[in-house]
Amino acid sequence: MNATPAWRPLVLDDAPALADLFAAVEAADGTDEHYDADDLTEELGDPHLELTRDSVGVWSGGELLGYAKATALPHATDLHRVYVEGAVRPDARGRGMGTDLVNWLVTRATQQHRERFPDLPSEAHIQLHAPNTAQRDLYRQAGFEERRWFFDMRRPLDGDPVPATTPAGGLRVVPFTAAYDDATRLAHNEAFLDHWGHIPTTPDRWRHQSTGARSFRPDASFLALDGNEVAGYLMSHEYDSETAMSGIRECWIDRLGTRPAWRGTGVATALLTACLRAVQEQGCGRAGLNVDSANATGALGLYERWGFRTRHTWIGYVRPL
Repeated sequence: MNATPAWRPLVLDDAPALADLFAAVEAADGTDEHYDADDLTEELGDPHLELTRDSVGVWSGGELLGYAKATALPHATDLHRVYVEGAVRPDARGRGMGTDLVNWLVTRATQQHRERFPDLPSEAHIQLHAPNTAQRDLYRQAGFEERRWFFDMRRPLDGDPVPATTPAGGLRVVPFTAAYDDATRLAHNEAFLDHWGHIPTTPDRWRHQSTGARSFRPDASFLALDGNEVAGYLMSHEYDSETAMSGIRECWIDRLGTRPAWRGTGVATALLTACLRAVQEQGCGRAGLNVDSANATGALGLYERWGFRTRHTWIGYVRPL
């Protein structure tokens, strides 16, 4: 008789087991998302994630069958958002574990809301892979609703060299340097202020997710400067786990933005072409990014003009708390 699975919070040393779970999920669901233990150690070390309260793993012996975590940022504007995620190993599905984990997520997200911003409206947010209808049904049954569509896009880099472009108004495109780290963070917060779901990024979260991440590639990241002022930026990452699985070096364009005062001057195009030219020369086989399909700045059209094509669709689901 099988023992009842044990539930406990995740710890940093669980990263290898979590990587094994993610690999099983990717093999079954075809998400093209590859993580190694080092990636997940970094993710579990998020400065705004309290593992003992904000995460849970379901174990059978030494095997991780499923997990869930809820990340509530310590600041909010007019709405408090809690970002949730979870997965169940394919051979453990169909036993009610997914429902239990989603219920745990809703309960924990509600607690986080009451502890931090009880006077603000609050929502739980998650992105789900569009082809995974069973997972989407699971979240819909728990009160989540479709709200937004996002595209993972790819562009091969094995063709002709990408032509250079220049922004108008005397702006210059230069490689990213650490001297502009915080100025770039502030530029990002301004550029995305009017974007759906954006919360201003704090210095510690910026370092954790962007310039302090092991995947960050400053030699494939660029700034558009007006004098010494950051008008736009492009921040790139490269994931060793992705290369190991696919055999192709991929430049992931994680953040690309233009501050409102410089929109319409070709900043985004110049930054994008500078990045693509650089990573071609560095031997990358393709570039990738994720874009909000309803982005009001026309980002989707820009990427399509420069050869990016949709490979995966993700749907943003939201549940009021």
